[in-house]
Amino acid sequence: MRIFVTEYRSDSDFPERQMDVTRIGLQAAAELVDVLVDRFVHVYPLNEEQVDALRELTGETFHPGGYEYFIEAVEG
Repeated sequence: MRIFVTEYRSDSDFPERQMDVTRIGLQAAAELVDVLVDRFVHVYPLNEEQVDALRELTGETFHPGGYEYFIEAVEG
């Protein structure tokens, strides 16, 4: 299972980048969006607080003011 965060400009329908954040683990990803691990099966939008938590977990740079972020788990 791989975990990805996709970044979109707030005014665009096309992704700017996709980050592989698998290293945080499925449990942490599910807790981030407040779902049970076995129910982490959709694409979940992240609010600013969740993006801040993700920044702490990954060390990645995020810009929640002008971008929207979505997290998902993908088989493979």
